[in-house]
Amino acid sequence: MIPLMVAFPLLFAFVIVILDTLRAKRTLIKAAFLLGVVLPAWVFLTERGREIVGGWNRAAGIEVGISEINAPFIAGELILFTVVALYSIPYFDFRNKKTPKSLALLLLLHAGLMGAFIAGDFFNFYIYMEIASVSAFALVAFSDEKGSKRAAFKYLILSLLASYLFVFAIGIIYMETGYLNVELVAENALPSRELQAALGIAFASLLLKAGVFPLHGWLPDAHSIAPTPVSAVLSGAVVKAPAYGMILLFSALPPRETFREAVMGLAVASVFFGIAGALLQKDAKRLLAYHTVSQMGYVLLGTASMNFVGAAYYAMAHSLFKGGLFLSVGSLGKKSRKLGEFGYRNAPLMAFSVLMLSLAIGGVSPLIGSYAKGVISSGLGGTWKWAVTAGTVGTLVSFTKLNYHLSKGETGDLAPIEKLSALVLALATLCAGLYLGAEPKLSDASYIFAAVLVFFALKFSGVLEREVRGEAKDVGKDVNVLVAVFVTFMLGVLLIQWP
Repeated sequence: MIPLMVAFPLLFAFVIVILDTLRAKRTLIKAAFLLGVVLPAWVFLTERGREIVGGWNRAAGIEVGISEINAPFIAGELILFTVVALYSIPYFDFRNKKTPKSLALLLLLHAGLMGAFIAGDFFNFYIYMEIASVSAFALVAFSDEKGSKRAAFKYLILSLLASYLFVFAIGIIYMETGYLNVELVAENALPSRELQAALGIAFASLLLKAGVFPLHGWLPDAHSIAPTPVSAVLSGAVVKAPAYGMILLFSALPPRETFREAVMGLAVASVFFGIAGALLQKDAKRLLAYHTVSQMGYVLLGTASMNFVGAAYYAMAHSLFKGGLFLSVGSLGKKSRKLGEFGYRNAPLMAFSVLMLSLAIGGVSPLIGSYAKGVISSGLGGTWKWAVTAGTVGTLVSFTKLNYHLSKGETGDLAPIEKLSALVLALATLCAGLYLGAEPKLSDASYIFAAVLVFFALKFSGVLEREVRGEAKDVGKDVNVLVAVFVTFMLGVLLIQWP
């Protein structure tokens, strides 16, 4: 039954293409889209464990499953995708011939993510991650925003480069162990330079796809320029597939202590680089995009410390609050995304949702962000725990900036689904936090107070008046620079891995 989580969205994506070709009624296309989105949730709620597709033996078959590690990834994706699906139908609204194609691509994206999250072997994980990636490229390119084609091209080239190197690395793993199944690789892997090299290449490739610093160059443009529901899925779900791939990789080939320490340092650097980048943005969606770079640092920190459960729960938390923030900001800023030119002053329900989502991403209890950070911190030593605390304050500073500007502006009329989608995800962060056992903490009040003080200090000093933009007029040169950074980074990883 578990493979049906992939089969349902694939089937209904095909059905939408057929219905569009036959010029069927829009109601049928919408119904097919919603069925493709929600049916995997039925399988997820009724199935657990592992199974081999087709009854083959484990070594040759395709193993899929739902476990303690991948269940939070799947749950976060399913909740977010359901809300995004309801938001997408009136958003695209069959304004042009792209709408059925966009809905079909969203289902392919959904199928790819489901397949990647349930995969128990490296090859099928790669296949489904690529299905999701190719769908994402096209959805970014479909945007009517200026620069969307450049952003999609940059995303495409860098992601494909990472894909080629990743499949090369899993080829080395297969040659050295004779298996692609993650657990069988772990049981049969013997220490060797070849496997260390494969680990380094595969890790660098997944890091690029996840948009973690310093391989984040493609992410701010792609996530901010994409249509609002696509931005929510890209940030809330798509970057989680390579993050889950890192967990599979480290499960099969546990890295050495030196390498793990270096990756943990990189994770912390990504947290603070993303915060700094967000503080220097005046475009609200780019601010949120830089926070994806920052928040993926927390997921990487959990993975590098071998706290896979913590990484999984933080990935789920990020799916909920970041997806909700993109939908909220996209709804409020339909005419302009520049901070100060729109806001929620005349939209109290949206104000409530944005404030709750901002507290959730800041790690304030009893919201889910607090619980997830607590699980990650539980596996860290003293110095690393302080980094998590400092990151909490930094994130709250950035979202104090966002809410400061939103509180001063107004928005146009909001559709009911725009208000509802933000509210549902905001309440999901609260309900999930309470369900998992998050409790109010007095220390959170001090973090908020400190964040407000730091924000006003930066504001009055003029630091926040500056803006850093990474758009390049020559996309070819930009891609060349980012490729050079990636190759240099990968060589550095291989040197660290070398005995």
